[in-house]
Amino acid sequence: MNIIFEKLRKGQLSNAVIYTVLAVLCLTVYSHTLSFGVTNSDDDILITKNLAFLQHLPNLSTVFTTDAFYRQQSIDLYRPLQSASFIIDAQWGINPVFTAHLTNLLLHILCCMAVFYLLELLRFRKRIALLGAAVYAVHYLFMTAVAWLPARGDLLLALFTFLTLITFIELLETGSLRYYLLHFLFFSLAIFSKESAVVLPILLAVYLWAYAKTALLTRRVVLLPVYYATVQTAYFVLKSASVTLYKGDTGILPFMKNIRVFPEMVARFYLPVNISTLPAYKLSATLTGVLLLIGLAAVHLYARRKMDRQVLFAGAWVFLFIIPGMTYFPAFYNFAFEHVDHRAYVTCFGLLLVNLNLVQRFELDRLKYFPAAALVVLVYLTAVNVYFSGNYKDPSAFALRAIRTNPDSADAYSIYGTELYLQGRDDEALDNLSQAIRIFSKYTPALHTRARIYRKRGLNREALADLDTIVAFDPAYDADIYTLRAQIKIDQQDYAGAIRDYEVAIKLSPGNKEAVQGLLELQRTVHGNRLLPNVRTAQQFNRQGVEAGERGDFKGAEALFRKALASDPGFYGVNLNLGNALYEQGRGAEACAAWRVAAEHDNSAAGELLREYCKR
Repeated sequence: MNIIFEKLRKGQLSNAVIYTVLAVLCLTVYSHTLSFGVTNSDDDILITKNLAFLQHLPNLSTVFTTDAFYRQQSIDLYRPLQSASFIIDAQWGINPVFTAHLTNLLLHILCCMAVFYLLELLRFRKRIALLGAAVYAVHYLFMTAVAWLPARGDLLLALFTFLTLITFIELLETGSLRYYLLHFLFFSLAIFSKESAVVLPILLAVYLWAYAKTALLTRRVVLLPVYYATVQTAYFVLKSASVTLYKGDTGILPFMKNIRVFPEMVARFYLPVNISTLPAYKLSATLTGVLLLIGLAAVHLYARRKMDRQVLFAGAWVFLFIIPGMTYFPAFYNFAFEHVDHRAYVTCFGLLLVNLNLVQRFELDRLKYFPAAALVVLVYLTAVNVYFSGNYKDPSAFALRAIRTNPDSADAYSIYGTELYLQGRDDEALDNLSQAIRIFSKYTPALHTRARIYRKRGLNREALADLDTIVAFDPAYDADIYTLRAQIKIDQQDYAGAIRDYEVAIKLSPGNKEAVQGLLELQRTVHGNRLLPNVRTAQQFNRQGVEAGERGDFKGAEALFRKALASDPGFYGVNLNLGNALYEQGRGAEACAAWRVAAEHDNSAAGELLREYCKR
């Protein structure tokens, strides 16, 4: 570090070398995130559960008329550029989760390079600009934006915010048409990255005042506010047509509920307090932040003669990006978490400016031990980053960290319970899912997974109760709940109810194969809410065949399965059981033929048997 600062002092270090250093820093700290999976906290919805949508390249235009979950008016989040970036990730033909993590890392590298360039434009000496960019590269508070895939919007917002300010400064200094066009482009991209970018025109106005640039304004600059207004109008028109109505409170009351987010964000910028995946407010973190704010105010008051209006630009950056998020209180804050660290990625650049301004004003970078002190700070930030970033490796790590620091998070218990269910640990899964539901009785993800476990255990009444709760609370929650409820109603011989549920599932998700096939099967086998006589006979023979197979009477089972097919030739699923009976008798070729018939009618179990035991 001392060698780097010495070369900087002598002007022997080019920007190309500095950008390389920053890229290496980012790769050193975050390369392990490339092996991370999803956390099942929105990233499963954004990526793994919507691969069919993401892999269809023409959907690049669709994202501008759908919400952040690629649906029409299902949630109140609008992230078209984020959605488009996930589509691009999915085109590479390899693991889409890996490419998504790689893109997050590349975006972070670009942000750090932009930070260095911007700091120089903001009149910081090169060694201070490098230190600021290096801190941005390794700071643990920014790890959420890099390691957690749903924070892609914050990475994009940060990059295009930095580039918007960079091109604004350049167009003021040069008047070049190229910078005007780039500025228009980056401002537009920032707006469509995240709605927080609406504060950019105010931030640019503060920059003009704080850095005394108003004398550089020309007639051409009048085009800027007109363009800003046009882009923002287009954004809000598209957003209002794409997302559902906001569910939550807005205004002064939510602001007061969220007032602790400011001191806690300040506290975590300096100290690793209350670092978690789904943190709740913590009194010690709040008090620490308050004390740090008092200390910062005291330092600036003491050094007021050394300060100028530029420090107000840094303060304005923090407040402009933090206040919009504090003025609303979504419904999910009641059971998930109160504040989210990924927003710090953009907001805390203002805090970084505050600290770098102190370093420059007091000329700390000229002190003999400054390089050593800078190295200690970077090592400290890196160590904390690497330690905590593992929390985003998988659903279990994500949820367990949240539960340890926020035992009132229904979301954390639901994520962990669902992961346990996928691992086949149903008893533990039920404990965690039930705890999530105790915290918030209508927490739909936990109710959904618990209903699946109940269904698996034959507890249809309990499963139906959970599914009914979901439907009453959020009728458009997910097509799968209607498909599952239809299957339970079939067991209860409520065929008319099952048909209605399948129809709703198809309406919510026209491509839901399970619902489409289930509805077709009911329409084929049911009349007047009763099974047709031949269908009942076929089902009876099938049940008897399964029982015979369980006794080891595979020849008798074969005969019963053939009777089932004779009674109802359209009962294609029987071919799976018939193939099993034939295979147990050593008649492999005939078994493969039966499995092939079942597989041709979308029986996944038959398909797996074909791949394992049949050559073609």
